[in-house]
Amino acid sequence: MPEADLHVHTTASDGKASPGEVIRLAAEEGLCAVGICDHDSTNGIDEALEEGQKLGIEVIPGVEINTDCGPTELHILGYFIDHRHPKLQDALNWLRSSREERGRRMVEKLRQIGVHIEFDSVLRASAGGAIGRPHVAAALVEAGYASDINSAFGKYLVRGAPGYVERVRFTPVEAVRLILEAGGIPGIAHPAKIGNENLWIDLIPHGLRCVEVYHPDHSVADQRRYRRMARERGLLITGGSDYHGPGSIRFCQIGQPRIPYEHVEALRASVEHRAKQI
Repeated sequence: MPEADLHVHTTASDGKASPGEVIRLAAEEGLCAVGICDHDSTNGIDEALEEGQKLGIEVIPGVEINTDCGPTELHILGYFIDHRHPKLQDALNWLRSSREERGRRMVEKLRQIGVHIEFDSVLRASAGGAIGRPHVAAALVEAGYASDINSAFGKYLVRGAPGYVERVRFTPVEAVRLILEAGGIPGIAHPAKIGNENLWIDLIPHGLRCVEVYHPDHSVADQRRYRRMARERGLLITGGSDYHGPGSIRFCQIGQPRIPYEHVEALRASVEHRAKQI
């Protein structure tokens, strides 16, 4: 049975592998389709599409937009987006600029407590991708302030830690609407990490259309619960590895987990149905 991984990151955000490398890894794992879902960026999609065409791997253009709902983070996935859509690109460019400013403020806060890292080290870690806390963590490890990425996060970068800086506020509803305007299907990422299910269920009237049932952080019981919720609320099912690569906070191999290709077909059919109605 053909299978897909619909949650993969590249060096366009905080992944360790380039878009081309990700597609080659997917081919080695026997996947037929991959969803490229970088944080606040679509800059890896064209390279992935080119490599996918060479290797016979279907690339689903996607994005993962980081949003806040009060003190809780909600990550909104978008599938089958027009990744060149002007309004989408304007918003993503703004979010990436805010990410860079946030990174600079983290470096400054750390300096105030005697933890001296250079922002150039953060930039090197990001390799031109959308800057995030993992890149600050990598700079902390490089400078000897932490033994690995996880310890850097725990000591300096989690909410309440001395280097933490709030993100610019972008709401889940704004992210859902943006993905819809770009012709895509919005979904909620790794819902088990959210806790309060009402936070994302409340997005359904705004256009949320799928839920990530399969994820490395989801237990078998979680999977059963979200499959049931998808069935009861008319949501499509998605899932994937949330692959970032070796040395990331939580390393999972690409394709672990993976989902039957029928879910890709259901997502595509939904996009085509909506396009006919517009």
